[in-house]
Amino acid sequence: MRGATGRLRRSLRQRMLTPVMLGVRSFREAVLNALAARGHLVYCRLPQGNFFVDPSDRVIGSWLMWHGRWQREEIEQAIAQLAQAGRLPAGGVFVDAGANIGTQTVYAMRSGHFGRAVAFEPEPRNAELLRMNVAANGMGDRVAVVEKALGATSGTATLHLHPRNKGAHAIGAAPSLDGTESVSVPLTRLDTELAVLGIAPETIGLIWIDVEGAEVDLLRGLGDLVGRVPLAIEYGPERFSSAEGEAFRASLHAHYTTLRRLGPGDAQAEPIAALDRITSITDILLY
Repeated sequence: MRGATGRLRRSLRQRMLTPVMLGVRSFREAVLNALAARGHLVYCRLPQGNFFVDPSDRVIGSWLMWHGRWQREEIEQAIAQLAQAGRLPAGGVFVDAGANIGTQTVYAMRSGHFGRAVAFEPEPRNAELLRMNVAANGMGDRVAVVEKALGATSGTATLHLHPRNKGAHAIGAAPSLDGTESVSVPLTRLDTELAVLGIAPETIGLIWIDVEGAEVDLLRGLGDLVGRVPLAIEYGPERFSSAEGEAFRASLHAHYTTLRRLGPGDAQAEPIAALDRITSITDILLY
């Protein structure tokens, strides 16, 4: 009887204190710091997929650990919009440009709308976790991981690393004031790489693009895929020079007719002219 009472007391204490402690930012930071210092990964078994995450990643990794998702609503909105518009080929290919650790690839493949995916991620540690997460979700035979950056040419590029936000590594300007590390990574054109993989343009259902300011070069590297394939882009006009922004928008205006903002709220499809009214970072779908 005494043992049962003790177990009940401990169970009640844990159930009462755990939500309180996990809601305290300083406690969460202490947990993450301790795990990261020991080189541990965290395995998140979630309703929308299973993910190994780096506890030193204070954005995507942290969000998965404490909230159980990362931009899941955005990709669900994009897929639903394309399905409603009749723009998703049956069993098509999902292309993840800047895949990080694979959240969007996993969400897309679990949606039932895609039969295959190609995920591009240049940063070695992220790419390792991406492969692990593809395997953890039983998708190894349907997802190709390509450890390369995407741009307008083929060659190499310098990827500047963010010390805390593992999804903010960037080619070009350093993503943080205190980030001093960088790595040389292979660079390729997206149209070239997809051709090597034997992926025909008409089989591509969606290209999901999150490349931290490299969108202009990536668009150039799409070649004649532009206009033939729907794009979901983390679009930040302030990331571009005036000339780059004008050229980028002109290309999208010339090849797409419809825009849908992704994220909170119930946004509706708009004419492509709405692109010119976006002044801050916004996730958008173009088709």
